[in-house]
Amino acid sequence: MKRILVPVDGSPGALRALKHAAAHAPRGTELQLVNVQPAMPLYGMVRAYMRVPQYKSACGTLAKRALDPALKLARRARVAHRPHVLFGEAGETLADAARRLKCGAIVMGTRGQGAVGNLVLGSVATRVVHLAKVPVTLVK
Repeated sequence: MKRILVPVDGSPGALRALKHAAAHAPRGTELQLVNVQPAMPLYGMVRAYMRVPQYKSACGTLAKRALDPALKLARRARVAHRPHVLFGEAGETLADAARRLKCGAIVMGTRGQGAVGNLVLGSVATRVVHLAKVPVTLVK
C-alpha cells in the first residue's frame, strides 16, 4: 500500500493540503495524518507545574482538536487514513515520521508568511523540504 504523510495542525492550510492529497492520491493510497506536539521542555516553568502524564494528556486534547476536522474530511473523501500524534520539533519529527511510516511523499500546507517570515520565524515547511528524503508537495 502506498502512503502519503499529511501534517495536520488544525489550520486551513493543512486542510487544503489534505483535500489536495485526497483528490490526487492514487487508488490504494493510505494518508498518514500526523499531528506534532512540542516535546515537554526539560527545564523551565512547565516542568515545575505539570508532570509528564498531565502534559501528554493536555497535548492529546490539542491534538484531537487539530485532527478531528481532518479525520472528518478524510472520511467524507472516502480515502484510507490513519491518525498519528507525535512529540518533538515539527520539521524534524515530520521528516523522520515519513521515513518510519514508509511514506513515499509528503503533502503539506503552508501558512503563506513569505520569505521575510521564513527568515525571521523559520518555517516548518522549509525545514521539512530540507530534511525529507521523499518528495514534498506544498499546498498554498
